[in-house]
Amino acid sequence: MRCAAALSHTSDADLAAAEAADAAAVDLGTGCDLAMVFVGADQADALDAVGAAVAARLEPTVLVGAVAQGVIGPGEEVESGPAVAVFAAAGDGRFEPFRAWAMGPPEGGLVVAGWPDTRPGDLTLVLADPFSFPATEVAARLGRERPDQPLVGGLVTGGPGHSALLLGDQVHRDGAVGVVLHGLDADGVVSQGCRPVGSPLTVTAAQHDRILELGGEPATQRLHELLAEVVAEDRDRLQRGGLQIGLVVDEVRDAYGPGDFLVRGVRGIDPDAGALVITDLALVGQTVQFQVRDAAAADQDLDAQLEGRDTAAGVLLFTCNGRGRALFGHADHDVQAVETWLEAPVAGAFCAGEIGPVGSGSYVHGFTASMAVLAREGTGSAGPTDAGPTGRV
Repeated sequence: MRCAAALSHTSDADLAAAEAADAAAVDLGTGCDLAMVFVGADQADALDAVGAAVAARLEPTVLVGAVAQGVIGPGEEVESGPAVAVFAAAGDGRFEPFRAWAMGPPEGGLVVAGWPDTRPGDLTLVLADPFSFPATEVAARLGRERPDQPLVGGLVTGGPGHSALLLGDQVHRDGAVGVVLHGLDADGVVSQGCRPVGSPLTVTAAQHDRILELGGEPATQRLHELLAEVVAEDRDRLQRGGLQIGLVVDEVRDAYGPGDFLVRGVRGIDPDAGALVITDLALVGQTVQFQVRDAAAADQDLDAQLEGRDTAAGVLLFTCNGRGRALFGHADHDVQAVETWLEAPVAGAFCAGEIGPVGSGSYVHGFTASMAVLAREGTGSAGPTDAGPTGRV
């Protein structure tokens, strides 16, 4: 596997695409199997021209891209303003592009057309429009049906009315686009950006997205107990919007660390019912633990997810719109951490939701950094040759 990445700030989108593609081509060398391009919201109307410029210079077998609120390139996170980032890869596996779209909820449930067939070991990169594509439901279903086939990507948009997805020479305003990596050594990594506080508790009463009881006591009572026992700094963070809740993804463990939770937000408190309202379904019998989100926790968790990994051929990084300067107080935190640990070219986008694996499934997350890590040497077979973008979920 060979990868390259480049970034241009040139305000003319066509020229920026040409500059970034030329720079990536120099580092990649001959042949390009996959090109992914990310365009800042300021240049949303030029995505087709950007794609044409990248295609002319790299001549990729597969070209996928999107407009995003912010763009990530080597060493830099451009949170606003003009920017075009290009990621190029060549490898011995097979790169299968697809476009998917929701067909509406018929009597049999949600139907998504165009989703590709995959096999164990495949990793699917997906860029989805958050306003038209049911990524949360699709990821949850695929996580149940295909737990060994991770999804990595994000909900990408320049804002309402400014979504644009690129597949080949076609620009789409809704749905999702992506590429399946068949027979390539690629791994999905998610940094949740939180750390657990307090003790694990069992949900003993719940209704839809409301946790009514934890360990036989009203959920709000358990929260008050937590606030009384934590250190003052954590109490302040929890009360200023840092409160999250972690759903354990592997119940057989005796102890849980940051990577053992699917972290969800607490979006409301019902003091009359003693309930916490979370951004997921609450299930009786599930183990949960309160989490605190802050810059230090996010920094430590990202280091923990990357430490000890082999250097990579390349990394596609999808980080939350709420990270960057807003969380860390300075720019470029996530991309520079990834480059430091993995010594690889990096490109990607700021997202309105990040997609990546935790435990045995893939999910849509918030406030995370999700990444596809492409290894230098592949280990799998090339995958099925008859799979096409005709699958349904």
